[in-house]
Amino acid sequence: MPRGWCVGFSSSSSSCSSSSRAFSTTRTTILGRKFFPRASAAKSNSFLLAAKKTRTAAFAAAKKRSALSGIKTNNSSSFHSEKVVSTEEEDKEEKEETKGGRDWTEKMVKSENFEKGKARAFEAYSRNNESGGSILTLKTGELNLEEHVRPKWSRDRETENVPSTSRALLSIAPMMEYTHNHFRYLCRLLSKRVWLWTEMEVDMTLKHVPAELRNKYVDFTLNQHPLVMQLGGSDADALGFSASLAKPHGYDEINLNCGCPSEKVAGKGCFGATLMRDPDLVAECCAAMAKNADGIPISVKCRIGVDGNDSYDELYRFVETIASKSPVRRFHVHCRKALLNGISPSQNRSIPPLRHEWVYALARDFPECEFFLNGSVKTLEEVKTQLRCQPTDKATANTIKGVMIGRQAHADPWGLLSRADVELFGESENPCKSRRDLLAKYAKYCDATQGKNGTMKDGSPVPAPRHFMHSIQNIFAGCTNAKIWKRLVDDQLQGARKKEPDLTVTKIMERTLGCIPDEVLDAPPGYTNFGSDMPAGEYVPIGEGLSEDEKEWTSEVPVVGRNFLARKDLDRIHS
Repeated sequence: MPRGWCVGFSSSSSSCSSSSRAFSTTRTTILGRKFFPRASAAKSNSFLLAAKKTRTAAFAAAKKRSALSGIKTNNSSSFHSEKVVSTEEEDKEEKEETKGGRDWTEKMVKSENFEKGKARAFEAYSRNNESGGSILTLKTGELNLEEHVRPKWSRDRETENVPSTSRALLSIAPMMEYTHNHFRYLCRLLSKRVWLWTEMEVDMTLKHVPAELRNKYVDFTLNQHPLVMQLGGSDADALGFSASLAKPHGYDEINLNCGCPSEKVAGKGCFGATLMRDPDLVAECCAAMAKNADGIPISVKCRIGVDGNDSYDELYRFVETIASKSPVRRFHVHCRKALLNGISPSQNRSIPPLRHEWVYALARDFPECEFFLNGSVKTLEEVKTQLRCQPTDKATANTIKGVMIGRQAHADPWGLLSRADVELFGESENPCKSRRDLLAKYAKYCDATQGKNGTMKDGSPVPAPRHFMHSIQNIFAGCTNAKIWKRLVDDQLQGARKKEPDLTVTKIMERTLGCIPDEVLDAPPGYTNFGSDMPAGEYVPIGEGLSEDEKEWTSEVPVVGRNFLARKDLDRIHS
């Protein structure tokens, strides 16, 4: 949620309606939902929670005192009606009871499984220390770590970049504070063919930052190709300058963000999703970027509408204007409209209705352009379905060229990407044989990169171990002892700057991975459901997706001139 606002939902069905003018004239209500300052809501919730706990504890104490004094108390009304005199001894017992409840809660958090996992990790670490071994050593075969010990960066490249010819069947969406260099490096270890995107870099930042600091924003390891650089801004000159910085580093594509609904971006920043209201300005910016990019393809990432401007006719004109007035031929479309007033970016990924059909309609209406679908696709099987099925006539209409996935790539990177090369791109084998293989490579990269950008005032390196560990926190999603491992990692990172200034990712893994069973660490891609009754795991194949007959579309394919709107219910627009 943005810092200033949070949402309270109305229970009535009619509250889902809203006039289009509500989006632009007020922050009090949107879609019939009332909004309150976050601090007030937080205080209200904590007060209700505290009151509930107090009442529960008081009622339990009253029942105990009633039993001692022979008074029967069966419900809350009798608690209020009966007068019970407490003594010092009873008050003492009540405090002990409350304390006992608190201890019981702590015991639930610090479960026996955690203690066992912690002991197992310490035992493995001690054993490896004595033998001089490492938990990151593969059980079978040798692992070449040289390229990860000395990663090559784009600023030091010796040859010109050759644009990637790999089809962007699957891309990892740009996400602020997620798709940084370290996460992209991890993704590239998992898949050599998936297209990666940078975080959005703001044009004014790149224009005004000192030249010696620009590498921090545009530099990347050469193994990350194919890689797309996303820019944010609305000033053609600044965007043109920013695009010129991408050429020496060899990006495969440069993208203009026209879809971010964040208040800082689309509100105060006056770019992102708000640019969809001015397609002529977007075309001017894209033309300036193409002029300075020296041949690097330019693309646009957008929504299907913004606030009240959510008709298919307006989306059609948006694409038509950009395609006719600039060299842009690639559009990455998030299949929801953006609501800029009142709801957070995370809510903008779920509250506006999903309209996958609109992207297929654009592919039908603009055969000279390439369209990529983004929005609520989470598995490789769903990617296959979207690429195979289309609601338009295959004989006469083009289809989408690829699919983009966002948060799921961070929520379960191994589950999503470890088999993508074989299952989606038709490669003969996957890059990583196991999670142990992946973590060994990633740890070498982290140790080599730690402190690359200097140090903080307190002497801690930039980047620090916590920056690297953020990318792999869900690498064991759904596996045995995954939560225990996270807690052990957190214990290592807490106060690391003072306790152990030279802490590295390798040291953290050596001390914590012992709690993860070898069956999990050494399992090939596709094996899951580990447990004591299934030590070898079970291979879960990826299906081919739904067929044309099985796929159900949620709405009609839009056509220009027939007043198709992205809103969920046309009858509610004027209510």
